Amino acid sequence: MWLDLGIVFLAVFVGLQADTWNEERVARSTAKVYYARLIGDLRVEETTRLARIDYYQTTLANGNAALQALGEPERKLGEQFLINVYQVTQIWNYTPQRNTYDELLSIGIANAVPDVTVRIRLANYYVGLENSRLIQQDRMPIRDNLRRYMPHIAQNSVRRNCGDIFTSGDDGVVIITLPEECELDLDPTEIHESVKKTLYYEDLEIDLTQALADLENKLLSLSNYIAPTEEVIAQLELLAD
Repeated sequence: MWLDLGIVFLAVFVGLQADTWNEERVARSTAKVYYARLIGDLRVEETTRLARIDYYQTTLANGNAALQALGEPERKLGEQFLINVYQVTQIWNYTPQRNTYDELLSIGIANAVPDVTVRIRLANYYVGLENSRLIQQDRMPIRDNLRRYMPHIAQNSVRRNCGDIFTSGDDGVVIITLPEECELDLDPTEIHESVKKTLYYEDLEIDLTQALADLENKLLSLSNYIAPTEEVIAQLELLAD
């Protein structure tokens, strides 16, 4: 009798232990799947962040050229001035790549990512990305104001010949660039009139100066999260192996 009971208890214990081992195996497997998905999101974040840095470096260069041109007599301002002053107002809206992290939060991240250190690291990282998003959302007064003064024919020509260039890779990630050089399809009279009416914008120099400071702040924010992104990727890669 006691032998039978012992066998029953042993069978129950082994069964429970097997269930525990299986649950732990499934949990580890699930965690690795999420680690891999997080790495994918972070690599997209890194790629688009670097591309945004290139984008805003281009707008900043245009802004510096436009500000320098304002020190010249009006008769010396032409097509390039119109391009420069318009390009400084270009923006690339920023949304952090956090699909997998938001999914983890919705299902209960503690179950999917058992490592407490990783959970804390991810939470702090995505809080930082939200702060970066808010900085990227700042709208410069010059963007709306310039569009009220620059003639539509000039704006349309810049957008048509010098506007955003969209490309996407096999993963569907869209990258935007601005051309380093371009030409407008306006005749000399149209260019002269467009420059003249653009200069009716009395606060152009003030708003342009503010725009340059804003762009430098955006670039700093974008650059500051390159290293943290690489560090989180490295930590997740160790866990995903």
